[in-house]
Amino acid sequence: MSYKANIRDDWENSLDRIERILSDKQQSEAPPVAADAADYPPYCNTGGYEESEKINKLQKTVTKLEANITAVDWLRVTITDLDAYAASMTDLLDDGGIFSQADMDVKWTEKGLHGYDTSAAILIWRDNDYLTVGHIAKAERGRNRGGMLELTGTGCKILQLEYPHLWLELFNLLQYHDWRISRADIALDLSGEYALANGYTVPKLLAQAKINGLFQSDKLRNPNMKQSFHIAGDWSDFAIGLLNPDNYDPLEHCPAGLTAYIGNRKTADDFFRVYEKGKELLGGMAEPESVDRGWIRIEHEMSRKASGRIIPLEVMIRPDAHFAESRSGVRAIMDALRAHQTLEAAQQWQREQFKREKGLMLSKKMHWARHSYGRLVRTLIEQGIDAQDIIELLSRTSGLKEFVFDLTDPPQEYTRFKRGEA
Repeated sequence: MSYKANIRDDWENSLDRIERILSDKQQSEAPPVAADAADYPPYCNTGGYEESEKINKLQKTVTKLEANITAVDWLRVTITDLDAYAASMTDLLDDGGIFSQADMDVKWTEKGLHGYDTSAAILIWRDNDYLTVGHIAKAERGRNRGGMLELTGTGCKILQLEYPHLWLELFNLLQYHDWRISRADIALDLSGEYALANGYTVPKLLAQAKINGLFQSDKLRNPNMKQSFHIAGDWSDFAIGLLNPDNYDPLEHCPAGLTAYIGNRKTADDFFRVYEKGKELLGGMAEPESVDRGWIRIEHEMSRKASGRIIPLEVMIRPDAHFAESRSGVRAIMDALRAHQTLEAAQQWQREQFKREKGLMLSKKMHWARHSYGRLVRTLIEQGIDAQDIIELLSRTSGLKEFVFDLTDPPQEYTRFKRGEA
């Protein structure tokens, strides 16, 4: 029986049993299952149960999803029970399922992935082409017997920001069938304006990590244990002394962007990336003085590779509570942002930035089209071909299905279609 059918039946069959339990304990005034204590106000209401002989194994079905200051930026879950895997796929892949409602397609191949025998790509149709936003994989025997579901950063954000009810349904589905997380990334974004106002830059955060243990675990038993640090991007001006963390200006220096890595990704359960997201996203499009160039992202990648620990599925719906858990230094950055900005405002900012990440801005498309085909268009004009004929030659029969109209007055370069102007 499918998850959806089971959950309805379980709810009805459990009512009498739950009332009896509560009556025996004289707690009829309390909720059926008390929410776990949290560092922050509860983000969801609970109700609905799976049939079980043991009350302490009843699973809570989340019915409400509220805002977080952080967001899940990668998710990989696995399962060893092939029957549960098949039931999960029914609710994910059938017509009217989660992926169908989110306009995601699935294309199966005979190729393996992550040690599984067969796999499929989860795709969305964008700009007349497919974009991969996740994978599904399966193995019927061997060490990896079972299944895997993986969503990229784009896949996670499509569900979290555009279809939050489907993200909630996915969480309940995974919980119901006892999937477990093998990797989850949580992203904390510091807008350029906020980062500049509070003195956050990648070099300063790296210096604090190296000197003051900003990313060090509060539970570290050996104070002499050293963290690993790596960098990417052009740090040459720092190497020769032209720049240092105190005089670095992200609006002026290192236009290609800087990245710092904290931890050993191959051997550690927790790994951090700190990088200039604004420069990565906008590239050469950003104006030199644009505050977006100061936008910083701190990513926490959680895995099971070192200790085999259990990462709770709750990470999906309460990322704030699990971001840099037991690392008070970096959590203080998140707490300060939470105090500065309401959760609703943070989520609205996330939606706006996601539109930019998806490349939906017409200004960005114009920028890259000009750099890719500008010389060709100019050559055609100089050869005497009329502007309207060029448009007919280069355009497709259908326009973009999804875009953000952010164009104001076009630059003169875009309006000079008269022959002879070079």
